[in-house]
Amino acid sequence: MNIHLVEPLNHFVKLKENVWESGMWGLDDSQAKKLVGGKIYFHKKRQEPSFYGGTILGYRVQRDGEYQGKIVFQLQHSQSCRNVCTDKSGWSKDMKIIERDRQ
Repeated sequence: MNIHLVEPLNHFVKLKENVWESGMWGLDDSQAKKLVGGKIYFHKKRQEPSFYGGTILGYRVQRDGEYQGKIVFQLQHSQSCRNVCTDKSGWSKDMKIIERDRQ
C-alpha cells in the first residue's frame, strides 16, 4: 500500500544520508505495518502534486508527550516520488491510503 499525506509545514527530521522521519500521523499500528515497503507522498494541498516522498522503511509509535500514540514514518527519499498527483477521491482528513500501482 501507498500513502499520500498533506504536510504543509515540512516537519522532516534527517536521520542519516537520504533517510528521514516524518511523524505524528493518526494511523493505527496495523495500517502503518501494511505501509512498510510502500511509497509515501507529501503534498502541500490535496490537489497539488507531491513535493517530497520516498519508500517507507519502517515506523515507530510515539510513546509519550503531546503526540503519544501517533505514527512516525522512516523513509528513504526518492526523486520519483516528487510531482506525483492523485485524484480527489479517497481522502480522509489529510491522508489517502491506496493500493500499490495506483495513484
